[in-house]
Amino acid sequence: MLNPLIPPQPPFSANAMFDYPDLTVLPHAYGQPHSRGRLRATPEDFQVREELDFAPDGTGEHVWLWVRKRGANTDWVARQLARRAGVPPGAVSYAGLKDRHAVTEQWFSVHLPGKTDPDWSTDPDSDFAVLEAARHSRKLRRGALRGNAFRIVVREMDGDPTELAARFERIAATGVPNYFGEQRFGRGGWQSGTGRGDVRGTGKSA
Repeated sequence: MLNPLIPPQPPFSANAMFDYPDLTVLPHAYGQPHSRGRLRATPEDFQVREELDFAPDGTGEHVWLWVRKRGANTDWVARQLARRAGVPPGAVSYAGLKDRHAVTEQWFSVHLPGKTDPDWSTDPDSDFAVLEAARHSRKLRRGALRGNAFRIVVREMDGDPTELAARFERIAATGVPNYFGEQRFGRGGWQSGTGRGDVRGTGKSA
């Protein structure tokens, strides 16, 4: 069972609701870590593949693009696709942001009513490549994905491989706490300020 007790915390500030938690003092699901390793030594060590519940239907004014990117920001790729298609950035959409320091594959949609598809090919040294293009009757909306599949490589591991394998089996069977860190508050923590304004009735919704 998870330990429901959290060690005592330092006194909160006046804005305690929006302070970042100290993740090092939160309880562990399966006891203290007994192995250490290095994550993301290269982008290929962290791979993400987007999964949808449907596929493009083959017709329509939206072009869906299956894109692989490496070391690139999702929004930056969207702007490059808009430039290639000769459309404003708002004509390009995607289901969700993917990690920059990784190799990821995901769908983008480009609104091209009454237009032919441009040449989507890129330079071999480019940070992204269009692997597939297909027409669809609707744009790709934020959150319209089933989930993401991950392939993560941990290098320079120490610890007992047998104990590590046993812990992985327990995680696969029962899961882990859904902790989240500072990245969920946006760059510089600006989203926490927006949320504080919403609570107090002085700000706009994010």
